[in-house]
Amino acid sequence: DHFKAMRANTLANLAEHLETFEKNATAAGVVVHWAKDGAAARQIVLDLARKHDVKLVAKSKSMATEEIHLNQALEEAGIDPIETDLGEYLIQLAGQPPSHIIAPAIHMTTAQAAALLSEQVGSELPVDAKVLMREARALLRQQFIDAGMGITGGNIMVAESGSLVLVMNEGNGRMVTTLPKIHVALVGLEKIVPTWDDAAV
Repeated sequence: DHFKAMRANTLANLAEHLETFEKNATAAGVVVHWAKDGAAARQIVLDLARKHDVKLVAKSKSMATEEIHLNQALEEAGIDPIETDLGEYLIQLAGQPPSHIIAPAIHMTTAQAAALLSEQVGSELPVDAKVLMREARALLRQQFIDAGMGITGGNIMVAESGSLVLVMNEGNGRMVTTLPKIHVALVGLEKIVPTWDDAAV
């Protein structure tokens, strides 16, 4: 009941909370952009990438970027998006869509993953999950270093502090947000909460 009441209050005062978030985030050094739809969001990301001469983008798993077809837009603009979640990376290499929201490469065998990663490293890798994970980690680590922009989604925007909350279960999220010079988070307006207490609900 508390959650429902909090969400109803948040949505009833959405404009006020978004304005508070922008004011506080801006005061903390964040540049906030507003997009009316997916096309506008794609254009904002492309404009930022061009402004900063970005050629390579490291991406953390994000349903928001999937929904707006961001990878396709980046590729069409000559910018290379690299998925850094291992499952997403494997299906990107294979040119396949994700087979599951949580485990995007669950349909892929270890042998198929070995073939894809062997092509990337230029030598035949064994069909051994531990070896393949080590090789993928090394490949992706260089991508984090080379990327001019990191892109993530976001779980919660806290209006009272202008904070963005990211909840991740893999180290790639930390790398995407800290190693590239620019971090872009695509977050839906419905992710706003007024206070940290509300975020804890």
